[in-house]
Amino acid sequence: MSTKTKTKATKKKVRANGEGTIRQRKDGIWEGLYTHNGKRKSVYGKTRDIVVAKLNKVLHDIRAGSYIENHSLTFGQWLDKWLKTYAKPNVRASTYASYETYIRGHVKPALGKIKLQNLSTDHLQEFLNEKQEDGSRLDGGKGGLSSKTILNLHRMIHLALKQACRIGLIKNNVADDVIKPKQIRREIDAFTVDEQERIVNACLKHRLGVGIILALYTGVRLGELLGLLWSDIDLDREIITIRQNLGRVPTPDDPNQKTKIIVGPPKTAKSQREIPIPIQDFLIPLMVKLRKTQCEERLLYGADYLNEGYVICNERGKHIEPRTYTDFFKKVLKEAGVPKTNFHVTRHTMATRALELGNDVKVVADILGHADASTTLNKYAHALPDHKRKSMDKFSIPLRAKI
Repeated sequence: MSTKTKTKATKKKVRANGEGTIRQRKDGIWEGLYTHNGKRKSVYGKTRDIVVAKLNKVLHDIRAGSYIENHSLTFGQWLDKWLKTYAKPNVRASTYASYETYIRGHVKPALGKIKLQNLSTDHLQEFLNEKQEDGSRLDGGKGGLSSKTILNLHRMIHLALKQACRIGLIKNNVADDVIKPKQIRREIDAFTVDEQERIVNACLKHRLGVGIILALYTGVRLGELLGLLWSDIDLDREIITIRQNLGRVPTPDDPNQKTKIIVGPPKTAKSQREIPIPIQDFLIPLMVKLRKTQCEERLLYGADYLNEGYVICNERGKHIEPRTYTDFFKKVLKEAGVPKTNFHVTRHTMATRALELGNDVKVVADILGHADASTTLNKYAHALPDHKRKSMDKFSIPLRAKI
């Protein structure tokens, strides 16, 4: 072998200690070769030192079990895959619809083209900061997104990146180190005692008014109320069991319809609960009367009666749309001379009254279906001052010390 040939061969292929195989290609680029899971792979660089550093890092990661194979998957592509493959089968339809809106309307336009492996904490922090300042809201509104929406965005992104870590697409979840906004605790609206009485009186004039009265005294959510079946009410035990939720949700995967009615489990596992019927001498006769009215309607409409079994239904036995019942609620408020507000205030009213009357916070949390009492405390602290005073006044330890 000539000296020239020998020099050329030496230049092309060098095996360094613990470095794998390094060689210089004809185009001058240095290449480091290594094997992972039986596959031959390469790293590249303009100089041998660059390739040595890259190769050493790869070999170290392989030995440490933290090696991530390089790929060209973008963050947007991964979010699409995560949404369909991992999120959709495991979340409620309404949650899936929210995720799809977040990804399509917010995340992909800003971060979708970034390689998943190149995504950084800075990318996410700047994105969330910008959304908080100017949300480019899909509803056409001005200003940034609410702190709650920002937290929901971060939570979704964190879940998607957590799954990417699990299946070896990335090493670390860069959403871990994002500084999230503090959620601003809004003042909870609740009807006054006088307003509540006026609303109840207005409800008694309407066939569907029982639902609003039930919400005011049990704290059920709108979807839980509309999903309530007669089989969920045990008048003998005086118990209402919350088993399902009825709501209209977007259908991003169906080009033929924008939304559809979904009947499914309540918001959380804790939301499936038993609620003792309060003021039985008032509410139970109301429900018995409503049941009798529905039986008469069933006879009147005969074969045209649907008999879906819902407590809150129209004259033909069909379920009531959430928007339809919300419109009815606003009508009742107007009749009662109470300012217009959303249906969820009935839930806030029940919680506020219960705590004002000195009920145990843990019991109220269970009735509302909160995961723990801290949620109830955080939301309804305004209703506790008198409750705390009564609790402190129970101390009656005689003191010998004289002042």
